[in-house]
Parts: sequence; structure tokens; C-alpha cells
Amino acid sequence: MKIMKNYQLLILFSILFVTVANAQPGNRYQIQSAQVNYVYSGDFSGSEQLCFENFGLKKAIIKKLYTKNGKKITATKTVLKNDTLTELNLNTHQKQTTPLHHENTTNETLSMLKAGNFKKTGEETIAGYTCQKHSGEMGVICIWKGVILKSEITVADKKIVKTAVRIDTVSAIKPVLFTLNDN
Repeated sequence: MKIMKNYQLLILFSILFVTVANAQPGNRYQIQSAQVNYVYSGDFSGSEQLCFENFGLKKAIIKKLYTKNGKKITATKTVLKNDTLTELNLNTHQKQTTPLHHENTTNETLSMLKAGNFKKTGEETIAGYTCQKHSGEMGVICIWKGVILKSEITVADKKIVKTAVRIDTVSAIKPVLFTLNDN
């Protein structure tokens, strides 16, 4: 029971993290477009794919997360288009849509760093890119051009590490990635 509660807290933090990260106006990233592939480690395993165009005003995240013993926690696809965030649960096929209301604030990464009380502590190279390393109360985040390339977050004694393993800023992104089909 305690383990499931810890998972729920971690998933709640992840949802909050995505919501805060998506609730800001203007350019979300300092590059036009990219496709970033991540792997999860720590107390969890899994993968994530982030695709974005137009400096992040249009983006998709496909995430599959498992416990250490292989039990699936979540499989979702989240698409942000025209200030609307829609999440599709790939297991139940249920959709949840959230309109985003913007205020005149800084970009999402800076807002997230401020909210988590993160401070710059150095640099780290992830997937061949030098990123700014920030440490905070809940862990460490490495950012390159507004894109989080690595995060090490601990919630309720559970550590989740997300690390970029491939970054493509050259290839065209397939339009199907921005649709809500069960991929």
C-alpha cells in the first residue's frame, strides 16, 4: 500500500511538472524544433519521446513508465496545440483535455526552475550537448536551450531519473506524432 502511495505521489508530481511546464506563453524552447528520446532509471524504468515544432508551441510527449519489477504505471501521449493540452491514456484510451490560460510571464523552464527553488550549479554533457545543471530541493535538472535533457527527482523516497539519449534537431518531425492516435 505504501509503495502504491509513493507511485501515486510521483505520478502526481510528474503531472504537476508537465502542467507547470506547459502553462506559460511564448516560446517554450530556444530552438525551432526537435525530437528528444529519453530513458528512465532509478526506481523506475521506461521511455519518453518529446517532439516539438515552432519553438514548442506545438508539442507531443509519449511516455511509458514501469516499476522496478516491470509493472506498468503509465502509458500516455500528451499533445499541446493551440493552447490546449490533451492527454490520451494509451491503456484505457481515455482522453483528458485542458485549456491553458496564459499570463504574461517568462518561459516555462525559467518558471519551473523558480517554482522548484533550483539554482545553477554547473554544466553537464548529455547526449553530446552541454547543458546547464540546476540543483533544487527535490533533485537536479540539466537544461539545454530550454529543453530538459536530464532530471533526477526524488519524491517520497522514490528516485526517478530521466536522461536524453538521442536529440535530433535536423530531421522533419512526422505530423502523426501530433495526433492523438494510440501509438
